[in-house]
Amino acid sequence: MTALPEKKGLLIFLGFLALVIIVSLAAYQISGQMGIEERFSHAVGLPHETGYEEGGGWFGLSLEGSPVFYGIVIGALAVLCYAAYRYFSV
Repeated sequence: MTALPEKKGLLIFLGFLALVIIVSLAAYQISGQMGIEERFSHAVGLPHETGYEEGGGWFGLSLEGSPVFYGIVIGALAVLCYAAYRYFSV
């Protein structure tokens, strides 16, 4: 049972990581591929625009509504969290 205290920090980190992934996937499922502008345009009285802006996002890539880019961002955040965990762990 001596191995459990040594792995306690890793288990907490993995639990937190799992929670972040679950919440991220739930947020994507709830929001879908519709952007915030399209979702709330009727509520504020703006006309509904069809089509997407050209050149939006980072380096011409739009993150909004793309499951691949959501996965990339979640993966990058997981790697950064793991690197921070390894760097600051005692």
